[in-house]
Amino acid sequence: MKRFAVLMLTLGLAVAAGFLVYLGLTNTPLFAGISILFYRGVLLCMASAILLAAALALAGRWKPLALETVVAAAALSFAFNLSFLVIFPVTLDRSISVFLLAEIEAHDGLDTPALERLFVDRYVRDMAQIDRRVAEQAQSGNITVQNGHIRLTASGRRFLALSRHIGSAFATDPRFVHPEAPRR
Repeated sequence: MKRFAVLMLTLGLAVAAGFLVYLGLTNTPLFAGISILFYRGVLLCMASAILLAAALALAGRWKPLALETVVAAAALSFAFNLSFLVIFPVTLDRSISVFLLAEIEAHDGLDTPALERLFVDRYVRDMAQIDRRVAEQAQSGNITVQNGHIRLTASGRRFLALSRHIGSAFATDPRFVHPEAPRR
């Protein structure tokens, strides 16, 4: 039982240390040339896991850690950091709900039509969210833009097929992946 407790403590401390490394790396120019937050974040998660594994391996010179423990700690740290990235920064960067909450706070007492107008005017037009998404999807290789015409690539078709399977398995709103789906 003591060995299990020591392992859990080691892994917990490793996850905390890996998270601090990840947070520190987000404030450096590392991978700054990658403009898509998610992609940069994934690379930073990988970098922090590698740095954590290296630090644990070096620390093992004084009190050796089993290779399995080092690998488990790095993998657990990567998983935690990736979960954090997707749940918080990426969601905040893309969330219509968070945008709407901020607008409701700024304009106390809005009705639904006014909120809809604010959404279209500020989010869609002023913040150029469609242009942003088109640029990101082109950079990701899911679409091409030629002479102003946007077309899905083979990669985009595969991503959409995967999205439909996952959406179906988790009963997400089908209108996001099937434009012809009936309105609810």
